[in-house]
Amino acid sequence: MRILSALCLAALTCATPLAAQEREPIFGSYDEMRGTMDDLLVTRQMQELMIRFGGADEMTVAQLDDLDATVERLYPQDFANVAVLRRAQHENGFAQELIAYWTGTNYLYAYVFYHDTGSEVISINFRFNSDFIKLNELF
Repeated sequence: MRILSALCLAALTCATPLAAQEREPIFGSYDEMRGTMDDLLVTRQMQELMIRFGGADEMTVAQLDDLDATVERLYPQDFANVAVLRRAQHENGFAQELIAYWTGTNYLYAYVFYHDTGSEVISINFRFNSDFIKLNELF
C-alpha cells in the first residue's frame, strides 16, 4: 500500500495545474461535504474526488489518470464500510476528521480539515492514504 502513498506524494509535488477543471471545495453543509466525500471514495472515483476537494489543481490529467488506475488496481472492489476514527472540533467552526473506508481487510483513510462558517463548509485540506499513521499524525 506504500505505492499509493508514494504515488499521491509524487502527484502532488510535481504537477502542472489543472485550473480548467477546478471547483472550489465549498459545500452547502457538513452533510453535503461528507456525502460527496463518501460517495466518491466508496466508489473509488479518485479523479472526481481530487477535483471536488481541491487537489486537482496540483495534478496533471496524466497524474490523475495514473492515480485513478492505481487505486482501482489496489482496491478492486468498492468500499463497503465507512467510519469516523477521529474528530477534533476547534474554535469558530474549524474541525478535522480522519475517516476509514474498507472492505474486508483493504483499508483506505481520508483526512479533512474544514471550516463550517454557518452558511457553508469549506474543505481547507483534504488527503487520503493507505497508511493510517501518516494521516493520524495530523492530529
